[in-house]
Amino acid sequence: MTGTITNTSLSYTFKPCTHCKTLKDVCNYIYFQGDTLCFSIHCNQNIEHAAVTAYFENPLTHAIYKAERVEKVKTTVYGFSLVGSLLEKLYFTALSKNYPFKTIALPFTIYVTIEKHNSRAQYALANTMYVEFPD
Repeated sequence: MTGTITNTSLSYTFKPCTHCKTLKDVCNYIYFQGDTLCFSIHCNQNIEHAAVTAYFENPLTHAIYKAERVEKVKTTVYGFSLVGSLLEKLYFTALSKNYPFKTIALPFTIYVTIEKHNSRAQYALANTMYVEFPD
């Protein structure tokens, strides 16, 4: 059995939180919605016994947050962090200056390191996610 589930959008749209009084409440509200910022890397060899680390960085503040989930299956590394966690851990200070907000652009870089035997591969991808609360 094979298949792929893909959503390449980096836009996250949430219903306004009617019970949220603080930015921390908003981060928790988004966290429990379960939306994730995901990554995957296909390697040219089996990496099931490799050591893998992954973290997200806010390139404006250089704050980092370890990926909440990292998995290895044969030649693929994949993982994610919840959007609510990233908002709280990487962007809280910036968000508090713009709170409340309707739409906000949040640049990020994901770094993944794969180490196997005496070999090391490092990957980085920079992009921007968008969090939106439409009327």
